[in-house]
Amino acid sequence: MTQQSQLHALVLRILNDYKAQGIEEGVQVAAYYQGKRIVDIVSGTITGINALRADDMIYSWSMTKGITALAVHIAVQKNLLAYDDFVVRYWPAFGANGKQHITLRQLLIHTAGLPNMPRVSVTEMCDWQLMCRHFEDMEPLSHPGEVPAYHAISYGWLVGEVLRRATGKTVSQFVQDEICAPLGLTHLHIGLPAGRTVDTARLTFDGVHGSLNLDHCGTPEMVDNPAQFANLSLVQQACMPSINMMTSARALATVYASLVGHGVNGVRLLTERTVDHARSVQRYAVDATSQGVMVMGLGFQLPAYDTVSAMAQRRGVFGHGGWGGSISFADPEHDFAFALTKTRMVNSDDTLPVSVAVAQAVRKELGIPEG
Repeated sequence: MTQQSQLHALVLRILNDYKAQGIEEGVQVAAYYQGKRIVDIVSGTITGINALRADDMIYSWSMTKGITALAVHIAVQKNLLAYDDFVVRYWPAFGANGKQHITLRQLLIHTAGLPNMPRVSVTEMCDWQLMCRHFEDMEPLSHPGEVPAYHAISYGWLVGEVLRRATGKTVSQFVQDEICAPLGLTHLHIGLPAGRTVDTARLTFDGVHGSLNLDHCGTPEMVDNPAQFANLSLVQQACMPSINMMTSARALATVYASLVGHGVNGVRLLTERTVDHARSVQRYAVDATSQGVMVMGLGFQLPAYDTVSAMAQRRGVFGHGGWGGSISFADPEHDFAFALTKTRMVNSDDTLPVSVAVAQAVRKELGIPEG
């Protein structure tokens, strides 16, 4: 049996076990090692009926932030942005009410003092210009740069509007042009085209609420039932660069694989120097939003070295998780990229997350250390 066959059997056994226990429903897993896709597995169903497919796009919550951060890094490489520029250089109206000295770096590492959302309806949340006006009028909760507080939902408009003004393209279009097109990806969207709904999988929610509240979310629908919110067509088709990417594990693993080693099929989206800067530790502290330790690079989450994580416990790994337990990341030292997307949002401390179980098993088989 080849190593790839062993990996396939190993991962499928883990996924089937989680499904048999009723913990998970549909899960996609993909991984690259040394430039080759070595895992590409789908298990389970969509809401217990139809089989989940490898190219079905799943609402991926905050994994969106990693792709938005990647878009920013590409713009920096093109000399369209600089990390330490004041936001008002690109977005003058943003400077009102004490925000004139906020930098792009502070937005990327969630220290800008703007973790809360305006009170809005779901329809209003889907209106880009309206949301940007809300953030222009907002006053920081803390002095910019001082308090680490995860901008769980607000991040998308804050970072996204800077990117839009600097590049002349919406985040949706920039991602398609600069990330998806070079890699030949057709199953990754921030703002789902109306004709692509047939390729999507619906989320379900286990009912256990996480740490986000109405202040962070801005609309009660997201707090009450995040899966129901995520399944709305108007939400999926809007541009919310913090939370509404529709994608597959296969597509995400390809993106992260393009950031390490020689990339994918000769395509490497970021230089090694840019990646090293993006994954450098910008803050390591208890986060005011999540109330837990959070380690941040420039727009990417990094593993806390004393905490069990799907990303392992080594410095240098970078990526981003999503509400409910999905995750995608890259490990430059071992030329490894991994993504797990799933249809059931699970927020439980009682069971090892499926992403951790699978990632640890794959690393063990490949001889990649955890710490």
